[in-house]
Amino acid sequence: MLFICVIAMRHLLILLSFCFLVASCRHTSPHDKMLLFHADSLMETHPDCALTLLKHITDSKCLSSSDHALYALLMSQAFEKCYIFIKSDSLIRIATKYYGNHNPVRAGYAWFYLARVDGNCSNAEGRASALLKAQTYATESNNHKLLGLIYSDKAREYLSQRQLDSMRQYYRLAYSTFQTDSDRRNSVVALFNVGVSYYLKSKFDSALVYFCIVEKQAVPIHEEALTSSIQRLMGVSYAFQKNYPKALFHARQSTLISDVYDYSKWYIFAMVYNQTGQLDSARFYLKKCQNPHEMAPDYDRLWQENYEKEGNFRMALYYSKKVVSAKDSLNKLSLKESFAGLEKKYNYERVAAENKTLIINNQKNKDMILLLLLSLSAGALILLFWRFHLKRQQLEQHKALVKQEQALVEKEKENNRLLQNQVKMQQALLKNIELYKRMAMARLTRSNAKSDHNSNENATLPLNASTFYDEFIASTDALYLNYSTRLVNQYPQLTKNDLLVCCLLHAGLDSAMIASLLDIQVSSLHITRTRVRKKLNLIRDENLLDFLANF
Repeated sequence: MLFICVIAMRHLLILLSFCFLVASCRHTSPHDKMLLFHADSLMETHPDCALTLLKHITDSKCLSSSDHALYALLMSQAFEKCYIFIKSDSLIRIATKYYGNHNPVRAGYAWFYLARVDGNCSNAEGRASALLKAQTYATESNNHKLLGLIYSDKAREYLSQRQLDSMRQYYRLAYSTFQTDSDRRNSVVALFNVGVSYYLKSKFDSALVYFCIVEKQAVPIHEEALTSSIQRLMGVSYAFQKNYPKALFHARQSTLISDVYDYSKWYIFAMVYNQTGQLDSARFYLKKCQNPHEMAPDYDRLWQENYEKEGNFRMALYYSKKVVSAKDSLNKLSLKESFAGLEKKYNYERVAAENKTLIINNQKNKDMILLLLLSLSAGALILLFWRFHLKRQQLEQHKALVKQEQALVEKEKENNRLLQNQVKMQQALLKNIELYKRMAMARLTRSNAKSDHNSNENATLPLNASTFYDEFIASTDALYLNYSTRLVNQYPQLTKNDLLVCCLLHAGLDSAMIASLLDIQVSSLHITRTRVRKKLNLIRDENLLDFLANF
């Protein structure tokens, strides 16, 4: 029973795991995928329509990972373009988390809109950090439009810190980048802000040069807010140059074109009337400017100047305190450290990370090089050992050849010595043979002519075989290192006649010559040789001459 329960629990766990896996595998429906596609295509031209399409996706959590990231990015873009300023970064961070490893272009836009969200939340440091991250992806993907937008937002950061030279530099970069991308509208905006940088530095002549160029370039765009802003700043610039008629003209033109940024237009009127001494008219327009936004310090300073000219120092002091308060309020929204310093810090951290990666790669390369060097060293040692072994073998072969040559030379010398000894022996034998022949002839003569014995007795000597034997044996022993003595010592059964035959054979005499020398028949010599073979204990296949020559 317990076993059955365990089996049932196991099957239940497998079923639950399968259901969990099925539930975790999200899949985008064809309808939602089509909505995402159309929203993406309408984002630049009709962001409001794109936002409407995206709102028809009822449950974004059912989308696949890639589509969920695209939905988060498109929604953030649509909110920004439709001037719906959200303050939560939870949506856009879905895109930054996903695209960081998949698509550098989408990742760049995701970090860019995260910077916009951080700006809405007054998180200046988060905005700056996100912009720098976006710039990294934009540079990597070589996306000119995104890079231009990032340059523009960086210029705004520098503007908030009153670093006008850096602001101008980045707006010029943005202008150049937008020109490369053929983006006319953003190119005009960037060039206009270059003029704004000169305006903020009180270089009104240079500012008006840019404003006049931009005024002509903005005509084909037909964007009222942009044209109104150009006219407004031209009016302010002329007001600071004390060209009040042109200042009022452009201020009125700005008012007629658009009611956007009315607070700035009213400020222009108030500034002109305040400088021309029309204090009531100036206060009239200052009262119409109810929310001066970033112009609050200048707005309060204009009130201060107005009351000072009127002689109302109590109110002038009041507005001077508001000027300080407004500046403090704006400073709180700026970065705690300069944007340039933060960019250097970000670049330093990025370079440090890259350097760390390079150090690791270099260490790997060093290890590989070391391993390669060790392999080469081992190969070189093996090669040297092999060459040494080869040389040693060659040297040994050379020594062996030298020894062989020396042995051959020694053998040749020995052969020559033996040949000389043999020649000497043969000469001695021939001499003895001649002597023997004369003695034999003399013996025959004595036997045939006994009558002449007395007369020829002194002419020849009698034959003495013992003398011939002794002389020949002595000659053989002298030439061949006591040959007969060694032979008798080892084979004592040999007779003198056998020993003489052995010495004659060793001396190189043939059978006929030996038979003639011993005055016997050749057949008798063969019998003697057979008897000698037996006494020497030679086997049938062993040659008698070879045995005697090597003894």
